[in-house]
Amino acid sequence: MIKKVFKYWKISWVNMHENRGRSVLTMLGIIIGVGAVVLMTSLGRGAEDLILGSVSDLGSDMIYVIPGSPQQGLVAGTFTAADRVKYRDYLQLKRADFLNNVTPFVSTDQILVSGNLNEKTIVNGTTREYISLMGFYSARGRFIEDFDLANSARVVSLGYVLAERLFEDQNPVGQKVKIKGHTFEIIGVLGPQGGNPFENWDDMAFVPLTTMQTYLFGVDYVQSIMAKANGDVAEAMQKTRELIRRLHNIDNPEEDPAKDDFNVMSQEQALGIFTSVSSVLTLFIVLIASISLIVGGIGIMNIMYVSVNQRTREIGLRKAVGASKSDVLIQFLVEAAMLTLVGGIIGVLSGVGVAYLSSLLIWKYQPTWEFMVNMEALLISLLVAIAIGIIFGLYPARKAAALDPIEALRYE
Repeated sequence: MIKKVFKYWKISWVNMHENRGRSVLTMLGIIIGVGAVVLMTSLGRGAEDLILGSVSDLGSDMIYVIPGSPQQGLVAGTFTAADRVKYRDYLQLKRADFLNNVTPFVSTDQILVSGNLNEKTIVNGTTREYISLMGFYSARGRFIEDFDLANSARVVSLGYVLAERLFEDQNPVGQKVKIKGHTFEIIGVLGPQGGNPFENWDDMAFVPLTTMQTYLFGVDYVQSIMAKANGDVAEAMQKTRELIRRLHNIDNPEEDPAKDDFNVMSQEQALGIFTSVSSVLTLFIVLIASISLIVGGIGIMNIMYVSVNQRTREIGLRKAVGASKSDVLIQFLVEAAMLTLVGGIIGVLSGVGVAYLSSLLIWKYQPTWEFMVNMEALLISLLVAIAIGIIFGLYPARKAAALDPIEALRYE
C-alpha cells in the first residue's frame, strides 16, 4: 500500500510540475491562508510576550482600582461607569498605611503645538508618585510635584522621543507648548523608557492630574488608580475595597461584587484578563485568515474537476489496463493533498519570513521585541491545509473513479 501511494505521489508531482502555472494559481489561496495564520500568530505571540513582560516588570504587588463592578468586566466598567472613582478616593488611599505609591491616572489624546510643529500624542494626567511607581526618571528638569497639583499648574513633562520631535537638539525645559489652546511650560523630559505595541511612554506627555481635569478633560473623576501593596497583596486589596465602600456609602457586608461600583484587581488578575483578551483577538484574526484556506480549497476542487475532464481518456486507459476505482480515487486525492501540502509549506515559509522582516522593523522602535514562531499554529495550519485539500478534492476524485472506461476512451 505504501509503495502504491508513493507511486501516486510521484505521478502527482510530475503532473503538478508539467502544469506549474495552473498549480501555483491553485495553491495561491492555501499559501495566503497558511502564511497569514503563521504571520498573525507569530506577531500576536511577540506582542503578548512583550506586554506581559513589561506589565510583570511592575511587580506582583501591584494593585489596580478601576471604575465599574467586576460583573461589568474591565472594558465595560471603564466606559459605562467612568465617573465612579474620584480624585478624593485617591487622596484617602494615599493616606492608607497598607498602600505605597498610590497613583491616579487620566489619559486622553491631544495635539501639542510648538511654533509651526503639531504633534498628536497621549497626554496623561497623574501625580508625582507615578514616576516612582513605574520606575521612570527625569533626564532633564523634573517631574510633577504636589505643589503643581495644588495649584493646577499648567506644566508638562515630555517623553524624550516627543521632546526630540518638537525641539530636536534644543533643551525643551523652560520652553512653552500649547495643548487645547492653553499654554504649558515644559518642566522636564523623561529618560528612555520604551513601551509596548499599544503604548510608548517615550512618545507621551504628562501633566498634573488636577490640570488635566480642569483644562483638558473637564472631569472630576479618574480612569484608574494604581498602587503597590505594603505587605500581603490580598489583605491590601481587601482593605482597599473596604475603604472605597465607606467613601462611596456602599453597604456590602456579604462582599457581593455586583453591589460595588468599582473593581480592585491584582497584577495577576490584570495579566489574566489581558491574556484572555489577547487569545480571543488572536483566534479572531486566525479565523479571518482561515477564510483564505476555504477559498483555496474551493480553488483546488475547481481545478481538480477541470483536470478530471482533461484527463478523461487517461483515466479510461488506466482503468482499461486494470486500475480499480480505488486506484483512481487515491491518485486524485494524493494530487489534491500534494497541492495543499506544497502550498502549505510555501505559506509557512512565507509567513515566517514576513514575520521576521516585520520583527526587524519593530526592533528599530522596540528593542525588547522577541521574534517568536508559534509551532503549534504552524503544524495545525499545515494539517488543516492538507485536510481541506482532501475534503475539497474528494468530489472530483470520486467523479474520476466513477468514469466508465469504455465511455472514457471514447471521450473527445
